[in-house]
Amino acid sequence: MTDKTTRNQTLAVTIQKRIADDIAGGMLTPGTRLEEKDLAARYSVSRTPVREALRQLAATGTVEFRPRHGVFIADLSRHRWREILEVTAEMEAATARYAAERMAEMEVQALLAQHRRMKPAVDAFHGAEFDKQNVVLHGMIHAGAKNAVLFKSIEQMRARGLPYTRAEFMPRKDEILVSFNEHEGVVQAIAGRQPELAFHAMRAHVFRAGLVAQEPKAQDEAA
Repeated sequence: MTDKTTRNQTLAVTIQKRIADDIAGGMLTPGTRLEEKDLAARYSVSRTPVREALRQLAATGTVEFRPRHGVFIADLSRHRWREILEVTAEMEAATARYAAERMAEMEVQALLAQHRRMKPAVDAFHGAEFDKQNVVLHGMIHAGAKNAVLFKSIEQMRARGLPYTRAEFMPRKDEILVSFNEHEGVVQAIAGRQPELAFHAMRAHVFRAGLVAQEPKAQDEAA
């Protein structure tokens, strides 16, 4: 593999994330046709990494290639989103169950510390910081499950749904507190070595949060 090929692949991953972020932020809307040259100009790159990024996004269902028409941002229906959410919630719940069984005590203590670290963001209603720490918390649980296949599967399912959750508008003040309290249940179940309780607490948390994350889109559709 040449340095140029490696560089293009690295850029493709970056462009893939930026396109997904722009969809989540409402700058690129479902149903929009995507032109390689326009995206290359938008992100100040050549068309080669853009082309690869679009292929990657097509694999996750974020965009779709329509023969003789081009590449379009997929319009995720409510039914399709619920299907993705159901699978994601089950897999996230499985990581919590396995984490309760497999995490070393040192890892459990680190998880508890991470949960406590989120409290200032809750008290200050600091959404961006809460989101950042939330990713870390869930990542620790994913890693604690010690199942590489499950870890990768969750990444893929999140990639399919994340661009449509309008994440930067979340969480609201009330949502921050609810999420923190739900995390408390998950973390304490893991620390208490209660795998089934951890499973059900995580599944309920992810499913509810996923429905809330779609609310801005629902409001847009009703407007």
